Amino acid sequence: MADHYRILVVDDREENLDMLREWLSSQDYYVRCARDGREALQMAREDPPDLILLDKVMPEVDGLSVARELKKEGRFSGIPIVVLAGRDDASRRTIVDTTPADDLITKPLTFEEVDLRVRTMLKKREVFRALERANEELRQANEKMSRLLRFDERTDLFNYRHFMERLDEEFKRARRHGNYLTLIMLDIDLFKHVNDRYGHPAGDQVLKEFGAITTRQARETDILARYGGEEFAILLPQTAAVHGQRLADRIRRITEAHVFQAAEANDSIRITISAGVATSPTNERIASLEDLVKAADDALYRAKQDGRNRTHVDERSIAGPP
Repeated sequence: MADHYRILVVDDREENLDMLREWLSSQDYYVRCARDGREALQMAREDPPDLILLDKVMPEVDGLSVARELKKEGRFSGIPIVVLAGRDDASRRTIVDTTPADDLITKPLTFEEVDLRVRTMLKKREVFRALERANEELRQANEKMSRLLRFDERTDLFNYRHFMERLDEEFKRARRHGNYLTLIMLDIDLFKHVNDRYGHPAGDQVLKEFGAITTRQARETDILARYGGEEFAILLPQTAAVHGQRLADRIRRITEAHVFQAAEANDSIRITISAGVATSPTNERIASLEDLVKAADDALYRAKQDGRNRTHVDERSIAGPP
């Protein structure tokens, strides 16, 4: 066995500690010793070992109480605990089946039994470790998959699929409570020229920086997404069109003044954006989330037609009070 295995030995009798320390150290284990239950709990929590050898009978806090306390904590679920007990104290099956212990070593101790039980439990520890690694890899894979399903990898904003789910939720909530719901659609003007002149990596950097600009200007309650290509969307719950227009114009002005860096092209890039704004229920023709998207998209198209680098508000969305 390699010396990376760490064993905590707990016994209130010094002669037992000395004997176990000598035996285990001779097998290249790293051994620490505790002389009572309280010390054992402290040492185990401060630096969890790979295996715990635990005397069953100790004053104040006995071994089984220590085992129960440790096994309540998730990080000790994969650390084997072996109880040291007298031959007449209990059978191995009784100890293992009715207590948190994983195995039993009977007293008086013999090197052969200690060695056998320790090696067996450390093999069990390796199985636990492999399972822990597999579970961690699975958790990370699930997190990555969950993120890919929700976020756009270039901008870290919500992707189209998740945005539409949120739009559906917010539209239903707004209709139920009679609240305003404003949608801003934003599009980078002449973005194809950026890719053609500076290259797609530079275009990706522009998308990322623009996503960061929208995030900094929006509120925590606003829902931001890369809608597709160079088009972005911001959903503003409980917000009227006039406030959506202000946000869109603020983002437009900041974007126009911002110098985007194209590292690979060793150049700076300037862009402008156009925006369209629509609000439900001010526009009474908006009866579905698809209607809201179309109204905002039509307003964006008008902004493009009128010369780009401007915000256009759906006229029916500003018919009522802000």
